[in-house]
Amino acid sequence: MRCVGWVGAVSLVAISFAAASGACAEDFDPAVDASEFERRSSAANVATPFGLPASDTAWFDPTDDEGLFGDLPAATTLPPLTDFSSDRLTGGRAPPGLLFGGYDLWRNGVSLYGGFEWSADAAAESGPVFRLFVSEALERYQSARFIYVSDVSRASLLAGWRFKFGAFELKVLAGPDLEHRASTPDIRDKRWRGSHGGVRVALEGWAEPTPETMLACSFYATTVARSYGARLAAGWRMLDRFWLGPEMSGSSDEFSRQTRIGLHLSGLQLAALEWSAAAGYVRDSFGRDGIYTRLGAALRQ
Repeated sequence: MRCVGWVGAVSLVAISFAAASGACAEDFDPAVDASEFERRSSAANVATPFGLPASDTAWFDPTDDEGLFGDLPAATTLPPLTDFSSDRLTGGRAPPGLLFGGYDLWRNGVSLYGGFEWSADAAAESGPVFRLFVSEALERYQSARFIYVSDVSRASLLAGWRFKFGAFELKVLAGPDLEHRASTPDIRDKRWRGSHGGVRVALEGWAEPTPETMLACSFYATTVARSYGARLAAGWRMLDRFWLGPEMSGSSDEFSRQTRIGLHLSGLQLAALEWSAAAGYVRDSFGRDGIYTRLGAALRQ
C-alpha cells in the first residue's frame, strides 16, 4: 500500500509538470507574439551566469558556495528519510518502556497478568532488556469427592539481551522466579501448596520474512514445579493495521500438561494502546477441553 501511495504521488507531480509545460507551449504563437519573442531573445544576449535571462537571476547568489543554485527558501523543510520507512505495525516488538497486561480464560480457569519491560536502546538496536512479570491464576479441578480450586501467584524479574538484525529479533532472558500455591479445600502435599523459588529462562523470537508476513516463537522453562512451555505463531498483515494468523502452544509441569491451537490477532494500535487477542481449542492431560480466549494490551513510549 505504501508503494501505491508513492507511485500516485510521483504520477501527480509528473502530471502537474506536464500540464504546466503544455500550458506554456500553448501560450506562445510566433505569428502573434513575435515582438515579445524578439524582446526576450535580445534580453537573453545580456551576459548573465550560465546564459540565464537577467529577469530570472534575481534569486541567484554568485557568492554561494553551498550549491550552484543558491540556498533553498527558509520555509523549505525535508523530512528525514526514516519517516517514510517507519512501520506503524509493531506487533510485539518492544521499544524502551513497555507496560503490558491482560487475561487468559477458559471454562476451567482464568489468569490475569501484567508487568513492565525496559530496554536501554531504541527499538531498532540491540541492547539489554529487563522485565518484571506478575500473574494470578485460578483453576478448577474435579475429584471423586470435591471440586478443588487452585490459586497460583507468580512473579519473576528477568534480565537479558535483545539481538536485532533487520526484521529479525531475538530476546534471551533469565532471572529469579517465585511461585506461591494455595488450594481450596486445602491440600497438605508440599508440591501443591506454599511458596517456592527458582530460576526462569525465556527465549522470544520475531521475524518478518516478507513485508506482509510475520513469524513469532517463544519458550520458557523454570525450576519451579519443573514447568516449561512454548508457542509458535504466524500472521499476515491485514489492512496495514494488524497481524492475523494461526498459533499453537503447549505447557507442562509436574501436575498437568496443556495443548492449544487457535487464531491470534496482534499489533492493533488504538489510541495509545496496542492490543492483541487470541481464541481457539484447549485440552489438558486430565481429559478436559474447551475454548480459550486471550486478550492483552500494551502501552508503549
